[in-house]
Amino acid sequence: MRPSWVIAILLAPVAGALDFETPPAEPVSAGLPPELAAGPDFHVVDPVESDGLMRHYSIDSRFGSFAAYGAEELKIRVKEIAALTQISKKTDIGVAAKAVEQHVEGDIKTVARVVTDPVGIVSGIPKGISHLFGGAKAQAGEITDSVKKSGGTSNAKEVLHTAKADAAKYADRYLGVSAAERRYFQELGVDPYTNNPVLRRAVRHLAKVQATVNLGMHFVGVPGLPYLSDVRRAMDAIYNEDPAVLRARQRKVLAGYGLSAAEIARYENTLLLSPTRQSLLAEDAKILEGVEGRDELFRHAMSLTTDEEVLVFLESTRLLVRTHAREPIERILPGLRLPTAQTRDGRIAAFGSFDAVYWTEEVAGYESALRAALPPASKEKELWLSGAVSASARAELTTRGWVVHDHAWDGVPTT
Repeated sequence: MRPSWVIAILLAPVAGALDFETPPAEPVSAGLPPELAAGPDFHVVDPVESDGLMRHYSIDSRFGSFAAYGAEELKIRVKEIAALTQISKKTDIGVAAKAVEQHVEGDIKTVARVVTDPVGIVSGIPKGISHLFGGAKAQAGEITDSVKKSGGTSNAKEVLHTAKADAAKYADRYLGVSAAERRYFQELGVDPYTNNPVLRRAVRHLAKVQATVNLGMHFVGVPGLPYLSDVRRAMDAIYNEDPAVLRARQRKVLAGYGLSAAEIARYENTLLLSPTRQSLLAEDAKILEGVEGRDELFRHAMSLTTDEEVLVFLESTRLLVRTHAREPIERILPGLRLPTAQTRDGRIAAFGSFDAVYWTEEVAGYESALRAALPPASKEKELWLSGAVSASARAELTTRGWVVHDHAWDGVPTT
């Protein structure tokens, strides 16, 4: 018979592995209100997988299959499907859907993988989300690696060439949206600079038909959650002003925050930051008047690498802004991509718009990276989360010195 200490050693690796959680797959009905779970022209695929921070939703609809990273993007997609339903009553959107068939096919294949191989597809958080937890040191390393890959030949001429190319891509992607298209997007209540290719093509097709035959088409507003005041202000500008005019005004605002001309040029031509996203971030910065370091929000935003990361960053920033109304902050901390601030009494507060946090091996690594990027003499660390936290995650985070506030939207002022 083996001594007890031998058995303990043999079991140690297993016990360590059991310290990490496997996020459960959940039925759609468990986590979504009925209006988001299904409608006349769509349904969310059962079950819903999670990566330890966010839920991965797959939506089947009569207009194709769509993926949504987290609850906030799901709300956007459901409203866009309602908009497509409205458009389909006026014109044949099959023309528009066919034009993006190959693009959508890629999404469908991804959705199919989620259904047939949920562990394989959700075994890791998207690269852009892991990138969100890095600090200034990590970003400096990425820039160094980029220079090395280019053979170390970066010079002013190449930088200028890249800047011009970025500006051309941005103009092609966003500045071509016509006033007629923006009017239809406004009637439908959806973002004119959406990354949904089916909806973009459908509205463009609709505007061309209207210009040709002058049908005088109007839509009933698409139902959905009412905009909060800052979002409403941003969207009013997006719908009613030419994006070039918005850009000119934005340059003055960014300069007032202390961004250099080069930083402003980079920011306004960052392809992931649509005019809508830039306007929303500008409104949030305006609400934080008197808070030191608001310029850091724009610097962090231009370092984002994926759509998923942008969505999480913007929602996390909005969580910071709303929390500021009851827990006043003194300054935005530099060098962290996840919105992080110092309160007036010296506490450090990080804000994360995550659906549900589980203590997975990856989440543990991200917590370590975030903690390492914080100022060394932090008085107290707080983590404000929009969603739920498992018992294991709460215990581990508390052990590492965090005061955890989950469901942080509850009770937060909205205007």
